Amino acid sequence: MKNQHATRNKWLKYKFMRTKRLLPYLPETRIMSKSSFWNLLKKYRHVLIKPVKGSRGKGIFQVSSLGNDQFLIHFENQKIKIRGKEKTYQYLIKKIRSSKYQHPSKYIVQRRISRPTVNGRPFDIRAIVQRRRQLKSWSVTGKIAKVAGKGYIVSNISRSNGTVMPLKKAIQKSSLKHLSIGKIETKLNKVSILTAKRLETFFTGHRIYGLDLALDKKGHIWIIEANLFPILSHFRKMKDKSMYRRIIAYKKA
Repeated sequence: MKNQHATRNKWLKYKFMRTKRLLPYLPETRIMSKSSFWNLLKKYRHVLIKPVKGSRGKGIFQVSSLGNDQFLIHFENQKIKIRGKEKTYQYLIKKIRSSKYQHPSKYIVQRRISRPTVNGRPFDIRAIVQRRRQLKSWSVTGKIAKVAGKGYIVSNISRSNGTVMPLKKAIQKSSLKHLSIGKIETKLNKVSILTAKRLETFFTGHRIYGLDLALDKKGHIWIIEANLFPILSHFRKMKDKSMYRRIIAYKKA
């Protein structure tokens, strides 16, 4: 596979996915700097700060502008309120410098998508997109809802002690229950396959992607991240093992 160095680089994958067809599904993202941070926070009021090469929800901050020069920083299951722009930024830089990545340029700042919740906990979607060895066409072989653990912003199951559930059940338990699940699933499949087709021109020969997708509170789909080596244990945890069996069959095919 060419472009091996980019397989875990969120920024390079984001830039590559910024095509005319995928742009409506990508939350605005920038390399972290003082100006990019404040510009996006002013524009969206909530942003996420993520390590460019981070994985499994590690090292992610959520920053919210509360008005009156006050800002809320949410990290893991902890929240801190800070007054003043300079104090807020210095706090973030101190946290970044104490991390293993150590430099702001090794982080991205991204618009936070306001996700629907199940029992007050936000959820997003893991979609598996695959193609068989001898075929060019892509198929969505599995979709599952990942519900964040109590008090967490990240939906990574092991990090937040969250749960997985069938996508249909998650939508029915959320504020999106009035929307057509069939239409949501059709759109998710379309966006997932468009993403895989774009990525295959960069990661030639790769046959599986794990996409982290989010629905916003209006049901619009957002591509949060594309993983080239997705963990499949979420699907094995499900009572109905049919998706897991299909994913494994495609991997072997």
